[in-house]
Amino acid sequence: MRGRTFVIAGTVASAVTMLGFGSAAADPATSIPGDGLYRVGADIAPGIYQSAGPADPAHPCAWQRLREIPPADAAEPNSYIVASDETRTAPVRVLIKPTDVGFHASNCGGWIMMPAPPPSGSYGPSGPFGSEY
Repeated sequence: MRGRTFVIAGTVASAVTMLGFGSAAADPATSIPGDGLYRVGADIAPGIYQSAGPADPAHPCAWQRLREIPPADAAEPNSYIVASDETRTAPVRVLIKPTDVGFHASNCGGWIMMPAPPPSGSYGPSGPFGSEY
């Protein structure tokens, strides 16, 4: 009887391994396809992103890093913004931090994640990766 218990347990363990247990979530993207609101850690990964600049040169590229996702009827939507910028220069770079909850972009086109710069010992607001930190 003891031998059968091990065989059954082994069969169940193999079936669970082959079928998977639960569903695995997809990794967050390292590119942003265009305008919209994205959840950091769920939709996109934190990191340094670069856009080619305004999709429509008549209007600036505008982005916001968010501490919370504001409801559609937020009385004070600016209170959810950690950092933001509007620019007509190209390229546009932003550091999306792991502590950010959301990222919103408008008229910036697509974004791609850039490699992290090597540690330099000092890095300030006037660095090459945006002025928002």
